[in-house]
Amino acid sequence: MRKSIETLIGEMKTKMSGYVVLLQYWYMNLCVKAEPASLLSVSVIDEEGEESNIEHVVSVSLANDYQFELYPHDQKMTYAISRAIKEAHPEFKIDIKTEDDGNASEEDDDQEKVIVCTMPEVNKDRHDTLMDGVGTLYDQCKAKLDANHAIYKARLTTKLVGSSEEDTKEAEDKLEEVYSKHGEIAQQYKENKEKEIEEAYQRYLDEQTAKQNEADEKAAARGVNAGQQFKMNEDDE
Repeated sequence: MRKSIETLIGEMKTKMSGYVVLLQYWYMNLCVKAEPASLLSVSVIDEEGEESNIEHVVSVSLANDYQFELYPHDQKMTYAISRAIKEAHPEFKIDIKTEDDGNASEEDDDQEKVIVCTMPEVNKDRHDTLMDGVGTLYDQCKAKLDANHAIYKARLTTKLVGSSEEDTKEAEDKLEEVYSKHGEIAQQYKENKEKEIEEAYQRYLDEQTAKQNEADEKAAARGVNAGQQFKMNEDDE
């Protein structure tokens, strides 16, 4: 009896682990910072129609928090790779450059090329869209955890018929522990993603403020210069 109960709880744990891992993967694909794992869903088709997973045709490195660089193993695949990424993640800004940092053209096969993927800025609209996505995905995961909890709790109750009060409590406590732990993990993934979004949005606001201040300073300087020029013209008269 004890072994069958442990097996049952183990089954529930495996299923719940799968749900929270999938939630984490979904969040990786709500791209805020550069996350190479978001490329795992990309498949590249070469000139002969052969399909390859992207990790088999490029090497990836992080340029900074919001950019990663892809180095094609075969230069002829460069544009096929960039198109495949754009299809999977149309929100990415994609540039193809040469080693000397110049922009490359599709006809240029002389220099080694690098594909630079830049994450989109998190303005108000994107902030709201991402936050909605985070909430929706979390709710889907939580619903699956709750449904499985109810199913396995019912199955456990059936298996515990005739068991002692002590054994029953021990088994029920283990089941609740597994459920609570995975709920906490899902909640933590949600909070981490929300924090990442908020930080990126604040970064965007700070950049906009800096640009506005710079524009205001230039406008003020032009105003002073214009006033000085006007006064000089009056003196000349």
